[in-house]
Amino acid sequence: MKASIHIKIFIILLAFSLGPLAISRGLMGRASGKAVKNTSEELHRELVFIVASELEYNATSLLSLLERGGETMKLAVRALSMDTRRILEKNQGDPATPIYFSRDFNTPETAPPDTRTHTGYNRLTMSGRELPIKISFDFSSAHIPQMMRRNSVPQNSTRHQELLLLQQLTPTMRDLLKDMMDAPFWFNIGLESGAFISYPGHGGFPHMYDHRNQEWYQKTRDSNEWKFYLTVDPATRATVTTIAFPIHSVAGKFLGCVSLDLPSFAFMGEEDLKKRWDGEIQSFMVYRDASGDAQDKGLPILAEKESRPNGHRHWMSGVEKKWLTFDDPVGTEVLLHAMDMQKSGVVPLSYKGEDSVCAFASNTYFSFIIIAPKSVVSKLPNAVAGSLEFLFDEMRNISLITSGIMLIFTGLIAWFGSRLITRPLLTMTQVARRLANGDFSARMTQRTGDERDDLVDSFNDMGPKLKELMHLNKDMELAEEVQRLLLPTSEPCQEGFDISGGISYCDQTGGDYYDFLNVKCQDGDALGVVLGDVSGHGLPSALVMAAARGQFHTLSKICMAPHERMNSINEVLSRDLDGTGRFLTVFYLRLKKNDPTVNWIRAGHDPAIRYNPATDTFGELSGEGLPLGVLEEYEYESNEATLLEGEILVLSTDGVWEARDASGEMFGKQRMLAIIRKNAQKNAEGIRLALMEAVEQYQAHGQEDDIAVVVIRKNSRTCMPEKNFAFRMSNKENCFRKFQPEVEAFGASHNLPGKTIFQLTLVLDELITNIIQYGYTDFDEHPIDVSLSMDGDMITIQVEDDSEPFNILEAPEPELDVPLDERDRQIGGMGIHLIKNMVNDINYGRKNGKNVLTLHKDISKPCPKISA
Repeated sequence: MKASIHIKIFIILLAFSLGPLAISRGLMGRASGKAVKNTSEELHRELVFIVASELEYNATSLLSLLERGGETMKLAVRALSMDTRRILEKNQGDPATPIYFSRDFNTPETAPPDTRTHTGYNRLTMSGRELPIKISFDFSSAHIPQMMRRNSVPQNSTRHQELLLLQQLTPTMRDLLKDMMDAPFWFNIGLESGAFISYPGHGGFPHMYDHRNQEWYQKTRDSNEWKFYLTVDPATRATVTTIAFPIHSVAGKFLGCVSLDLPSFAFMGEEDLKKRWDGEIQSFMVYRDASGDAQDKGLPILAEKESRPNGHRHWMSGVEKKWLTFDDPVGTEVLLHAMDMQKSGVVPLSYKGEDSVCAFASNTYFSFIIIAPKSVVSKLPNAVAGSLEFLFDEMRNISLITSGIMLIFTGLIAWFGSRLITRPLLTMTQVARRLANGDFSARMTQRTGDERDDLVDSFNDMGPKLKELMHLNKDMELAEEVQRLLLPTSEPCQEGFDISGGISYCDQTGGDYYDFLNVKCQDGDALGVVLGDVSGHGLPSALVMAAARGQFHTLSKICMAPHERMNSINEVLSRDLDGTGRFLTVFYLRLKKNDPTVNWIRAGHDPAIRYNPATDTFGELSGEGLPLGVLEEYEYESNEATLLEGEILVLSTDGVWEARDASGEMFGKQRMLAIIRKNAQKNAEGIRLALMEAVEQYQAHGQEDDIAVVVIRKNSRTCMPEKNFAFRMSNKENCFRKFQPEVEAFGASHNLPGKTIFQLTLVLDELITNIIQYGYTDFDEHPIDVSLSMDGDMITIQVEDDSEPFNILEAPEPELDVPLDERDRQIGGMGIHLIKNMVNDINYGRKNGKNVLTLHKDISKPCPKISA
């Protein structure tokens, strides 16, 4: 039986006399002071190390992000170069294609109809101000050196014919731009004849500008690979990073260059860093100068966030070389040595007269450097150490006051009580330090024989649980990101077919996958339908699926037959998955517009179900094929069939027919066929929803496996322009700037009056403001999804967020008829009151951990009046 701490203190009081009290008190004070000092100093050092390590991690993460972005841009210019060569060799320009020259963007009468300003696209004035420029995403701008008038290029000239050919690449550049990061990019194509186009289309090119005289063009002309340059954009005066790639004919003749420009600071990510570090941080991209001037001049700067843009830069003079210098030569030498010996690290040194911490991450070509003042890095450690010292000071003060009141007896209790309490605390500090360094096996072995043993046991349980939670958190973050990237955002519109796809995961990690791809083939574009299932479950399966999806999307822009496409993907995945025991079953289907002939590849997946409602007969799209990732040399064979009008194809994963009821009986394929037959008169989405709903109702113990279903119906459907809008924002960005252009575009597409557009903007502003201000209890970034649609006179707004549950229908009405000083309820609720009076109907639901708010507004009815 354990004795309580009070009994122990009482026994000690009886055992000791009053003689040793003074000595004990003095020894306790010295021991406590020394323990406080040692603990505070050690804790401060450990926290400074942790914060500095986080700074190094930020540098490494930004470098990794920059490398991935660079690879994407290199692939983009290479792909554009190949398309340019193909267009030039094809030599089939459409004379009816409009050509907009750079001068045409100066006046609204001659500019393209979609010309307007866009966020991020600015030009620098001579005074250094940033002014927005008008650009066109539908048309490229053409430029001919020394061209002063539109008629300077006769329609039958070679340059005019080349410009007509280059205009055909505008859709390609538009698609490539969509895959880039959120920054103002420019695609440029320049030919040896002097013909030059830029996308997005814009004005501002000097009439003397000749790309053939530029350094990036001349050096790329003599190279067979991509090149990287820092230049001054002739139209905007901004310092840009240029990635160029040559264009060669099949015979090897140099035809011109393709380049991609973006502002140098777009790589830096400095805005996010300043938010994290209170705005007192700077970032640079540098490289080691081969001339060896780093010790004397510093490190040459490739890119930085300019605090005062210089509008006096001229495209003919190039970019002035800047150097990153430090105050301390010895610290600079230490930094250079560390950069030579390590890929990343942290070095303390002086920068601009202030002691700072420099974190770096390097690769073969350049380094990413983050500089933060030591005052910022030490802010948290100083505060924690100060709090700890303050805590111990308070403990000593309380002990002293108690000693004065209780005299000798309280002093005796304070002495032994402090010794008994301090020793476990010091032990906990040491174990906590080991836990902070990642040693989750750290344990406390000290036992006290009283209630503190429960605290020791709880503390010992922290290590394994922290380790488990860290791994789980990382797995879930990656899994959620993979899920979000894998799924299509909308149904495809393919003339001659009605298509619908959907997926339901059994938990946060999913191994099933479906996708719709616009693929290149020999006789034009086609739609690729992909349905796959990775072996196993969890994060590894999700990562395999992400890799496979990347292969499908990468090869979609290359003209290939279905079996060639599948062979290429299998070759890569087989190498990647060799020895892992994992594989991927896929059913790939290719559809062409208004063509009843379909081609498919069956890579280990179950055959697609084929149903003809006219004859009430079922069939299958079968074929031979191993799963992807099993055998690298395996050759896949393409199958072909002709669909009759009204025929239905159903592709699904095994989660459909292997679903079980309470008795363990499987759902089975016969039930699938019965549901398809019963709902055959519906469209593709109706059939898919009926099947997935039947499976959901059949399962007695919840969903045990992922379910993915794609339904295709052959019909004479004609695609209509999409007028519904869906977009995503986060609680960390300026949401008004995000949704306000979307609402205006939605209103313009439906010819809505200005008053209605204003009401829709106000409703979304109030809703999203309430979500951001009151819905989240942490400081993490959260997505907010919004969709706008219109059917007849009815506008539907749907908002989804993962904040705390809140039903605005249950919010109390504001007491508008009572003076403010006499109201019983808390002042507020006017925003929700406005929303309720501007729409006709509101529905709230909580689905899959998200708030789903649906609002309907009938524009044929007047807006309800708000009571005063």
